[in-house]
Amino acid sequence: MSDELNEIVDNITQPSAWIRVLFMTLFAVASYFVLLPLILVLSIAQALFALITGKDNANLRYFAATLELYISQLIKFMTYISEVKPYPFSDLPEVEDDSLQEKPAPKKSNEEANEAAASTTSAVEKKPAAKRKTVKKKAAKKKAAKKAPKATEKPEADTGSGDVSDS
Repeated sequence: MSDELNEIVDNITQPSAWIRVLFMTLFAVASYFVLLPLILVLSIAQALFALITGKDNANLRYFAATLELYISQLIKFMTYISEVKPYPFSDLPEVEDDSLQEKPAPKKSNEEANEAAASTTSAVEKKPAAKRKTVKKKAAKKKAAKKAPKATEKPEADTGSGDVSDS
């Protein structure tokens, strides 16, 4: 029991452990009072840019990516995942260009998607019934040809006349 007690006392009296606790406390306070309000301001600024210009600001996006990496570095240090002290005691993390590529255009709203689907449907409905049946039959033949096992028999050749007879 005295060996365990001695080990605990040795751990408590190590200055490096206390220095790390001090740094962790300082980083936690700075995160709360500086980084969280900064994230809020950054979010509002990006939202305003998106509302006014229709797209986000690339400089703010780069800053946000750097901030995200820095916060990740802070969390790793404060949770003992990493021994590297975050900025200002080490370099700021650098953002890779791949992570800042333009994001895809936002998806259409439900209303726009429904309008697009309706216009497509109305275009199909305008085709004559005979042409629709021909297209459907050709598609069915292609599916059947793909599904049919390869045998010595050749599938019937499509004459391509386009004549459709209702049976």
